[in-house]
Parts: sequence; structure tokens; C-alpha cells
Amino acid sequence: MSADKQGKNKKKQTELERLREENELLQIENDYLKKLRALVQSQRDKERKSSKN
Repeated sequence: MSADKQGKNKKKQTELERLREENELLQIENDYLKKLRALVQSQRDKERKSSKN
């Protein structure tokens, strides 16, 4: 395999690794935001219940 082809393969692999890492971070962020949204909604629900009484 030529040096040029090896360089392209390594670059593609590096790009793939970078994209996988970015994807994992975005999934973590998405999960965090979902949990935060659920927590905020839960607190709002509690406030509504206590204000009704």
C-alpha cells in the first residue's frame, strides 16, 4: 500500500474516531437535558399541587 493511501486511511480512521467521540458526547448531553427537563417538570408539578391546597 502506498504511503499516500496509508495516510488517507489513517485520516479517515481518525475522523471516524472523532465523529464517534462527538456523537457520544452529544448523546450524553441529550440524556442530561432530558433528565433536567423531567426534574424541572416534576418540581413545577409539586408547586402546582401545593398551591392548590
